[in-house]
Amino acid sequence: MNNVIDAPPQVLAQQAQAGTALAKQPAQGAIQGAGHAIPQQPLSVIEQAIRTGATADQLERLLQLQVAADNHRLEMMREKRRMDEEDRSKAAKAAFLRDLAGFRGENIVIPKSKYVDRGRAGSFMQAEYGTAAALMSPALSKHGFSFRHDMKFGAKRWMTEGVESDAPWVYVTCFLEHRDGHTERLELDGPPGDLSANTPVQNMQATASYLKRQSLLAITGTATQEEDDENGMKRRPSPRRDDAQGGEAGEAADALLDAGRAAAMLGMASLTKWWATLSPRQQKDMGTEFLQMRKAARLADERGPAAGAEGGSHE
Repeated sequence: MNNVIDAPPQVLAQQAQAGTALAKQPAQGAIQGAGHAIPQQPLSVIEQAIRTGATADQLERLLQLQVAADNHRLEMMREKRRMDEEDRSKAAKAAFLRDLAGFRGENIVIPKSKYVDRGRAGSFMQAEYGTAAALMSPALSKHGFSFRHDMKFGAKRWMTEGVESDAPWVYVTCFLEHRDGHTERLELDGPPGDLSANTPVQNMQATASYLKRQSLLAITGTATQEEDDENGMKRRPSPRRDDAQGGEAGEAADALLDAGRAAAMLGMASLTKWWATLSPRQQKDMGTEFLQMRKAARLADERGPAAGAEGGSHE
């Protein structure tokens, strides 16, 4: 016969509270976190097979299937990333072409502001890289473009009189970059200049300046004034000489040209004064050379006497 012992009311109340708390606990297999029950992740196929007593062969086949499925998902992710990148590149290229057309609508033409004297080879007006950059930069920036140049002073295998050797060489790469991410590049290279008055580094820098100017103009489709002027002037003849007088007449003609070009560097007043000292035959023989001198004299007047005296130096 069991004896029943009546518990005090306080003990009964505590037992009731403990039972209520136990009932509120999460079920087995749940994780308690941040005051809430977090259910466990469902078992993988491999784990489920192990719990159900699968054989080793069955587990190996399931593992192979699991690896193949994971590789497939990884490949799908890579393919989606590649397609997204391809779409982004196409959109960036389209934006590049659209804004380049907008820049071309600015109709920028680079003036030829520098007088270049090549002695017997003739003279011509030349566009300068600094002038081109100053005129083009605001419009390029307005349409979302920037540009930069990489320069490299190196060497190149060169054949001279049947002998191959390493010749000094200048390499320039122009980058035209758009705000949406598309970039185009243009590479140019050439030998350094051969002016005896310059140091080797200055001759290489002169070529680099020329290549930077030409690459920037080409990659943006920008023209210079009188585009073919430079090429035409290279073969421009010197004033006519009397062949009967031989080399003395040639030297006199060259001296006359040098005097006229020096006068042009000082301005229009100096050039006019020099022109008045020539005979009618000499004025006629000057021909188109005098036109180039007039252009140089006008530029000298615009820049001032000091700048005009320096205008004939090479970069």
